[in-house]
Amino acid sequence: MEDSAINLAIAKLEYPDYKIESWIGRTAVFPVRHPNIRGMDYMEWFWIGPIIEREKIGLALVHGDVYRAYSNEVFAIDKSPTKAAALCYLKMKENKRDHASRDH
Repeated sequence: MEDSAINLAIAKLEYPDYKIESWIGRTAVFPVRHPNIRGMDYMEWFWIGPIIEREKIGLALVHGDVYRAYSNEVFAIDKSPTKAAALCYLKMKENKRDHASRDH
């Protein structure tokens, strides 16, 4: 998954009230100007770190330069620890959504 697609998916989860249309570089694109959300990049510790802590995502160096991000339900692997954590977060949300739709 491309970094811009990951950033867009996470921003939509983190800011569900804003209608984010797309992602260009490090900036979310809104139908109207919104000055409070800009310059986000969930591949950086500053942005993904609070999500890692809040969601209790674990990180481990698997071998060489490969990282595993994990929760009780899912895991993701990548050469970047922040990208692995971002992918894990998206899988967690997808897993919760799938379980919720099965329960109905």
